[in-house]
Parts: sequence; structure tokens; C-alpha cells
Amino acid sequence: MATLIRNSRTTHLRRGTWILLLLTAASLTVLFAAQAVQYPDNFRRWVHVGTGVILPTSPLPESEQGMHHIFADQKATDGYASGNFADGSMIVYELREAQQKNGIISEGDRRRVDVMIKDSSLYKSTGGWRFERFMGSDQVQDAVHDSGKSCFDCHSNAKAHGFVFSQLH
Repeated sequence: MATLIRNSRTTHLRRGTWILLLLTAASLTVLFAAQAVQYPDNFRRWVHVGTGVILPTSPLPESEQGMHHIFADQKATDGYASGNFADGSMIVYELREAQQKNGIISEGDRRRVDVMIKDSSLYKSTGGWRFERFMGSDQVQDAVHDSGKSCFDCHSNAKAHGFVFSQLH
């Protein structure tokens, strides 16, 4: 009888351990899924916030030279008026080569795509924003390796406008 009770307790403990392991695995899956790379599909169809051109004659680093296009999804577009961006807002900064021919500047190949994704509960240390960078035409490999700290070091200067530099006029 004692053996039967011991076996019943052992089975119950094993079942409880498995349930705990499954719940832990599910929680980790949700956590990592929430932090998965999010390359924004069709961002060039979003609201065009603006474009700037940095030419080779600029004192800025060569890595910043080119045509800078900024796009915002609808949630981000709504946030531009007040500087309060709702969770789920996405802003894309696309850098393309600037080509000059016969006095005309046109866009060339994509150099990189920078993405800001608002989630105030997950990214408290970076003003509620997740920062991602995709080089060239890559849509999978996030080139930001410090959880966005280096991006936020600069974006913290735009605190008055929700940590976003661009303005929608």
C-alpha cells in the first residue's frame, strides 16, 4: 500500500513538473515571438513623412550619405500631431544611394532600412521603442546588436516628441 501511495505521488509530481516545463516553454515562446525581427511589409505604401538628401559634400559620415525616406504606418501617423505614439506604431527610415546625373538627383540601391516599433511594456529602457536595422535588401537579419541602446542614445534627444526626430507637416 505504501508503494502504491509513493508511486501515485511520484506520478503526480512528474505530471506537475511536465506542466510547469510546458508553461515555461510557452512563456518563453511568447516572449521571443514578441521580440522577433519585424521587417515591415509594403512600408513604401505607408504615409510618406519626408525625404532628405545627404550629399558627399556633407560633413556627415559616408555611411549617412544618400536619400533618406521616412514612412509611418497609420498608428504612427496619428501620433505625429501630439508626439504620443501608441503601442504598435511603426516608423521606417529607408536610406538609398543618391545618384546624380545631369544635375538630377535620383534614388539608387537601398543601403539600409531602420525600423522603430513602439511597445512601451517591452522596451522601457529605450523610451518604449524597439530599434531594428536591415542592411541592403536583407529582410531577416537585424543588424542592431545592443537591444537598441545605441539608437536610443541619439533618439533620447527627441524626448519632447516621443523620441522621434521626424515631423509630419
